[in-house]
Amino acid sequence: MDDKWRKEAIGKRIRAIREELQLSQKALGKATGIKGSMISDFERGVREPSTANLAKIAHALYSTMDELYFGDESNIMLQTTNYGMKIVNCFTELMLDEAIGEVDEDVSSNSGPYYIPLWNDGWAVKRLLDHIHEFKRNRNTYPDPEIFLDQIKQSVANEINKNHPEKQTKSPLDLDDIPF
Repeated sequence: MDDKWRKEAIGKRIRAIREELQLSQKALGKATGIKGSMISDFERGVREPSTANLAKIAHALYSTMDELYFGDESNIMLQTTNYGMKIVNCFTELMLDEAIGEVDEDVSSNSGPYYIPLWNDGWAVKRLLDHIHEFKRNRNTYPDPEIFLDQIKQSVANEINKNHPEKQTKSPLDLDDIPF
């Protein structure tokens, strides 16, 4: 695995989990004893955390070193505490992997793309699929395609969450447990 790619991948995983837990870099730094500026370097892929630092970060994020180092897309994708993001992540992966696509006028054709009835959040998911389709066509025109895709996903997840406040779960990390 290329060093630059590995550092960036580890950093993205650290940042994603930290943000999911609604922690600042400073709070994560205090919880781990690592300076916030170093956490920032890890997240931007400038530096790769040592094994000791990766262990501290994994512990503070209720994660594992393996998940931070190698990733576990199914775990990150489905075990998030954000209900809307679960739905958004699933549809995004299916669309980007071309397992599903745009609805064809002739939905009786067996050649796909397939029609998927969406009972509760159809408009939000339709908006997501439209944006992803546009994203796939124009990916090379965005200055930072991954940030743009994350913004689309977060916007639709927020819309879904507004419709389902009862499905929101508390983050496993209680901020009162972090020494300040």
